[in-house]
Amino acid sequence: MTIIVVEPIDHDRQRMLQLMQQWGYSQLLSCASIDEAQQLLGLEQNSLKTVFGLELMIVDISQADSFAAFVDHLRATLYYQDIPILAVADGARGEKMALAFAFGATDFVSKPLEDYELRARVRSCLRLKHEVDRRKARERELIEATNQLGDLNQILSKMSLLDSLTGIPNRRCFDESLEQEWKRAYRNGGHLTLVLCDIDYFKQYNDTYGHQRGDHCLQRIAQTLKQSLKRPGDMVARYGGEEFGIILPHTSAVQAATIANQVRIAIKDLAIDHAGSQVAPFVTISMGIASCEPALTRQTRETLLERADQALYAAKQHGRDQFQIAPETDSLETR
Repeated sequence: MTIIVVEPIDHDRQRMLQLMQQWGYSQLLSCASIDEAQQLLGLEQNSLKTVFGLELMIVDISQADSFAAFVDHLRATLYYQDIPILAVADGARGEKMALAFAFGATDFVSKPLEDYELRARVRSCLRLKHEVDRRKARERELIEATNQLGDLNQILSKMSLLDSLTGIPNRRCFDESLEQEWKRAYRNGGHLTLVLCDIDYFKQYNDTYGHQRGDHCLQRIAQTLKQSLKRPGDMVARYGGEEFGIILPHTSAVQAATIANQVRIAIKDLAIDHAGSQVAPFVTISMGIASCEPALTRQTRETLLERADQALYAAKQHGRDQFQIAPETDSLETR
């Protein structure tokens, strides 16, 4: 803790320093003028000098104009803006006290100095400094806590949109993304395509291998679906149970068919044993594709989902391990 005494009268300066030492304040600096104090504090332009740990300044204000400019300069400096200033002056107490406070002093003591008053004023200024430091530290803690809470809320928000088992977006995220992509396609034009995927005979898989193996199978399928989508705007989500939904913006049904076939092959290439399947010795999936141009159709998102679901149902009915496209007509195109 450093205290600086700025006093032009040598006798008064020495007396204040001696009293401070008697009261236990050992880190003391003294200046004979405000100009000398400015040099000591490094307040000159482009100065990098700083008095660290400064707690209090005791300043004679006999040079009132210099004192006012000095306080303004001090308050504009980051390191010193909260330093209390105890003003000292002789003459009419009321007049000098008013002048000191008008120019920005924290407290005032008049000359001739009384030991008890000076000690009380010094203690009061130091208590004020410590209280300001505690308040600012608390403010920093609150800001940090608020930032951490904001980060935590963002993490929780993201987690609420992820499926806990597979790590890909969940049904809620799928619904929100579909709404956003529908609105975007409605404004800007272009196709929007949905692909609903279902693992073939997954109940039999669980019955044969157990739910733990079933969970592992879902995780591998989810990651394979995710890796099969190359464009940033494409999204796969766990739609429910063993079902997955894929959103393909700016994609026609024909283009989606190419993607679906790549997905189907990638799943088969995993070669996950499935003794309970009636289609293949490995895990396979069935898919239903539905596409439309929201800006040009009277369909709704719900209608698009229904068409994709109908196409998925047809894929199952026609033997599974395949995809079908739901056209605008009532018929279904098998692939």
